Formats: sequence, structure tokens, C-alpha cells
Amino acid sequence: MMNTAWKTLCLTLAISTLPLQALAADPAQIQQQSTATLKQEVATQDKVEQWSEQRQALVNDLLDQKTQLEWNRFQTKKYRQYVDHKQTTIADLKRQKEQMTLLRKELEPFLDSSVEQLHNDVAKDLPFLDQERSERLAFLDQSLTDPDLALSEKLRRVLEALQVEADYGNSVEVTEQTLSLASGDTMVQVLRLGRVGLFYLSPNGDKVGQWDVQERVWKPLPEEYRDTVRVTIDIIEQKRAAELIDLPLPEAVRSTEGV
Repeated sequence: MMNTAWKTLCLTLAISTLPLQALAADPAQIQQQSTATLKQEVATQDKVEQWSEQRQALVNDLLDQKTQLEWNRFQTKKYRQYVDHKQTTIADLKRQKEQMTLLRKELEPFLDSSVEQLHNDVAKDLPFLDQERSERLAFLDQSLTDPDLALSEKLRRVLEALQVEADYGNSVEVTEQTLSLASGDTMVQVLRLGRVGLFYLSPNGDKVGQWDVQERVWKPLPEEYRDTVRVTIDIIEQKRAAELIDLPLPEAVRSTEGV
């Protein structure tokens, strides 16, 4: 409807602008001129409308581009923060790796020397739980030579073995064993008091003795210690109430304590 009204308006204007002498001209010529003028005006209006639509499309496109630009700037800022964070994390990991490499260089020799020292200590210690302790040492040797075992696990196993050995010093026990004594192989009760002393008592009480840490042999004790060892065994087995006892200390222990 707008195009029709516009065409009518253009026609009216075209007629009104004709010279007065033209009004007296041939009506057919006037009609022809009016139609030509109208077509020119309509064509001009169509071009104006097309340009207006193109202009609006360009404006919309510019707005879209501006929005996209702002979004890209935001994303760039965020990604820059992500990159900075990742670079910091990578730097921390590199530093930790260097520390772990240094720790490994120091820790692996320490573990080897600790197990070697443990071998020596067990060899010089009182002879108790021989099989259990030997198997533990063999397990440690195998662990330290296992290339697939993590260093942290090797450390854990060594510390655990050291803790077990340390706990022996705070424990007491009574076991039945066959000992090679001067009189021959004899079944006895063996009393262990931590790492302080190792004593034996035959079932009938006719043989009593202790482990000599210097000569590393079993030696008999005077009969006066027979009852003391028996009482100590009964206390450990909870057959009687605890009381003070008097047992001889090995020579090495007395020297260490200044007795």
C-alpha cells in the first residue's frame, strides 16, 4: 500500500510541476511524460530502500563483530590466566622433580647402608627369633634390588624393619628351644629380657645359664639363679604377680652402663 501511495504522490507532483503550456499539450504526450517521471521516481525510491536495508545489515554486522571482539578479548584474558597458572604448576613440578632426584641420590645409598648396618647388628645381637629376623633381612635385600619397586615403598619397608628391631628391646618372651650346651643338646625354656639378657632353664631346673655376648656361647650360671629365672618366667607367663628380680647382666651391658 505504501508503494501505491508513493506512486500516486509522485504522479501528482509530476503533474503539478509541468509548465502551464504543457497542460495545453497533447494528453497522450502528457501521460507518457508522467509515466516516465513516475518510473524514474519509483526506481530511485527502490534504490533508497535497498541502500537502507544494506546499511541496516552493515550496522547489525558491525554490532555482531563488536560483540564477538569483546568475547574474544574476554577469552584471551581468561586463557592467559590459565596459561600463567599452568606455567606456575609446571615450574613447581619441575622443582619437585629436581628435589626428588636429589633425594633419591641421597636416600638410596642411605637405605643400603641402613640395611647393611642392620645385618651387622642382628649378627652381633642376642640369638633370638633367628628365622624370623633372617627372613626379614632377606626380604629387605630383595626389596632394595627390585628396580620396579618405588623408592617410597623401599623406605617404608626399611623403616618398618627398623621399628620391629627397635621394639625387641622393649619386649620380653619365653620360648622352648633345644640348645647345644656343654652337656649336649638340651630342651630348655629360653627367657629373653629385651636385648639385655638371654637366659635358659631346663624343665627340671637342674640346668640354668645365660648367653655370653663376648664369647657368643651359652654358659651355665650358679644354682642360686635358678629360682630367680623360674620366678621371672612365671611373671612373664602371668603365673604370678610382678616383683623385683635380680639377674646377672652380661659383661657388655655392665660395661655400657658403667656397672
